[in-house]
Amino acid sequence: MNKINKKIDVILLCGGKGQRLRPHTKNIPKPLLLVNKKPFLYYMIKKFLKLNVNQIILAAGYKSNKVSLFVKKYFNNNKKIKIIDSGNVDIIKRIKDCSIYINNDFFICYGDTYVNLNLKKYIYDFKKNNYMACVLATYYRLKYGTITFSNRTKLVKNFNEKPIIPEPINLGYFLLKKDLIKIVSTHSSWLSFVKNIAKSKKLKIKITDRKYFSFDSPREYHEVKTKFIN
Repeated sequence: MNKINKKIDVILLCGGKGQRLRPHTKNIPKPLLLVNKKPFLYYMIKKFLKLNVNQIILAAGYKSNKVSLFVKKYFNNNKKIKIIDSGNVDIIKRIKDCSIYINNDFFICYGDTYVNLNLKKYIYDFKKNNYMACVLATYYRLKYGTITFSNRTKLVKNFNEKPIIPEPINLGYFLLKKDLIKIVSTHSSWLSFVKNIAKSKKLKIKITDRKYFSFDSPREYHEVKTKFIN
């Protein structure tokens, strides 16, 4: 397996304001919120450093000075980590600003989603199958039960206990061929970019059942703090 694993670059998106997590994110970027006494981003970086990464680019923006302080504290001697501060912009602008440093096939990942995945195997399958792009996804079970009812009579037909939604959810962890970085500059939004590579039949999906940790609300943050393992 190691023969096929050439070096890769990593872009970790950690510049959003995390407004749905207020007040926790009032003075700090969401990926730097503490989990098990360390910033969540710490676990993301440590996971990728176990790979043969060429570099890890932190695409910063909101409170980027806090990201700089974080890197100095936890990874001060690691020359593989760099910070690109794009300010308050769309994800696609952050990626464009990082693109000049991309020299290999590369990851684009959300800085607030940790998946207990064998990344070496993920990369191996990506390269072995010669994919242009791949995205990691999983099936999601709703936290609440749903109700089936008649639109005409409004009579309840059934209760469904925490069903799994039929379409998988996007976990991020995009793996992309380095040639795709050229296409980034032709798009005005991240959604436009991923829809384009999907429409051109270049984007594959990898479904995983591995445990993942992500948070978009104070309640989810509390759950991650109490359940997170890496």
